[in-house]
Amino acid sequence: MLISTQPELPGYELTGVQGFVSEYAALGAMGRGKTRKLVDSMADQARRLGADAIVDVKTVIGGDTGICVLTGTAVRISPRVAVR
Repeated sequence: MLISTQPELPGYELTGVQGFVSEYAALGAMGRGKTRKLVDSMADQARRLGADAIVDVKTVIGGDTGICVLTGTAVRISPRVAVR
């Protein structure tokens, strides 16, 4: 699963938008591998939607309780073929 903060992936064509994925956690719980679990959970959501990648990933931190929210767009991709 390719995951990027960019809206497009160099060398790949976006062939379909499968949906929106997100995950969140309290900042106090971010240690002990929690960040990896958040990303893995988003990847699992994207796979269930039939996606090959997640693009345009954003991180928002805020709120009175200190919440970290990750969002992204699950997409289908195919390698871009060079035209000669």
